Amino acid sequence: MAATKAGYFVDEITDWKRTIAFHIDEIYGLTVKLAELVQRNSIPNLAAKVEKHQDKLNGLSKKFSTLLLQFRRQEAMLKTDSTLLDDSQIKTETETYQKGIRQMLHDTEKEFIEVKNNCQSFLAGFYNK
Repeated sequence: MAATKAGYFVDEITDWKRTIAFHIDEIYGLTVKLAELVQRNSIPNLAAKVEKHQDKLNGLSKKFSTLLLQFRRQEAMLKTDSTLLDDSQIKTETETYQKGIRQMLHDTEKEFIEVKNNCQSFLAGFYNK
């Protein structure tokens, strides 16, 4: 579909939505594992340690949700009555906004990878005991 800027941008947003859906599923899985750990373990202060990881995962979920809203806004700016705009109709602000949300997604994914790795290490530490 990407014969126009609007087509390229919409294709990019579609890929981003799939990426976020995948990350949301990973967050859910980690959340379940953290909850299971609390239920089966009676180590003092465990809940506080789990809560730290859960808070970070919750914050990332909110960031991903915000990005999804921004994607919808951008998609609306790229269409008129569900028809993609011609390249000549795409404003500089629209291109700048696409670049901005691309960077926000990149930054949020980097943060997610770090949080996910820390959470997995934390969980592995308890499962290996």
